[in-house]
Amino acid sequence: MHLPTEVVDGNGTEIAIHRAWPRPDGRLIVEGREVETGRIRAGSTEVSGHTAVRPFGEDPALPGLMPAAVTGELLVHRLKRRAVVRSGNQYRKFIASGKAPRVAGAHRTAAAGLAGTGLLVPDVISSDAQGVTLTAVSGVSLHDLGMRAGIPDAVSAADGGYPENAALLQWCSAWDLWADSWPQFVGANAQLAAALHTAEDEVRTIGRWTELAIAFDALGVPEDRLHSASASVARSLMGGESSAGLAHRDLHDKQILVNPVERTVGIIDCDTLAAAEPALDLANLSVHLEFRRAQGLLSSDAAALGSQRIREVSDTLQVPHSRFEAYAAATALRLACIYAFRPPYRALARAWFDEVEAAVKSRSPLGAVAP
Repeated sequence: MHLPTEVVDGNGTEIAIHRAWPRPDGRLIVEGREVETGRIRAGSTEVSGHTAVRPFGEDPALPGLMPAAVTGELLVHRLKRRAVVRSGNQYRKFIASGKAPRVAGAHRTAAAGLAGTGLLVPDVISSDAQGVTLTAVSGVSLHDLGMRAGIPDAVSAADGGYPENAALLQWCSAWDLWADSWPQFVGANAQLAAALHTAEDEVRTIGRWTELAIAFDALGVPEDRLHSASASVARSLMGGESSAGLAHRDLHDKQILVNPVERTVGIIDCDTLAAAEPALDLANLSVHLEFRRAQGLLSSDAAALGSQRIREVSDTLQVPHSRFEAYAAATALRLACIYAFRPPYRALARAWFDEVEAAVKSRSPLGAVAP
């Protein structure tokens, strides 16, 4: 199926598609922004290739979304699945298919498990069958701090030769705060988590994304190459699990908020909280930094500094190097498949897959893909 990059609705409004989610039935759920206003619009692409977008905020599977989107700020809208609206210092997550109680439970678990650790998570204000309302967590995301830092590539992160500017100092300080606090997250009572996420579960996740990329020919890569890379990642993952701790399961630079004034660290989007190997979150965060660099959103030295802190935390938690690298390869392959469904980054996703494939063949750490 051809992945649309831009569509025009019935009123003549141009909408640039920035991401899509493949469905097993051959359809795509798409999300884009109106070219003139920047408003988010949700829609779908049928097997025939026809793409239709809904009016702003309209979704029959998410009751209450329309009025909330009009009065607040619609941040995410995945048609008939979920949406997020910001209103003041609150976030409302609209969730279909009866999953709202599970999401509310995961956030309450995070709050209970992290009480007294100094780590901040959203509090559940209210919860019903249609969604969950959460408090905002103060701070700036590592993603935004990284984009502001702008560490020149000529400056070596390894040598500590950093120019004196406020944004860069905040970037360094933020990673120090995260490194000090993350072991407390992992060491929180993992028994509070409702789910256990094993290496076998991760293999299934990678397999699912690989098959979707093949079914939609999203990467433009021969099927045998994708299957081979997926099989290599699976073998590494099944090579022996280490002990589990509390895990976020979707940890990346947008999920970590740092308040440099109050020196606090916040973790958001705790929907997928589980007990899992610490390597899962650490590798996921590290590979996301490398991918941001490949996207041109983060300098090489900024990525290197963050990765260095992640490795230090990995050593502190005594994460086996082999487990870190196994989960890093899994994350890298998954990102290639996911971003193949995001029009602005399809070319990068293909180049990234080539790098992943070479790395898993040689069993070497993931390198760097030039933006």
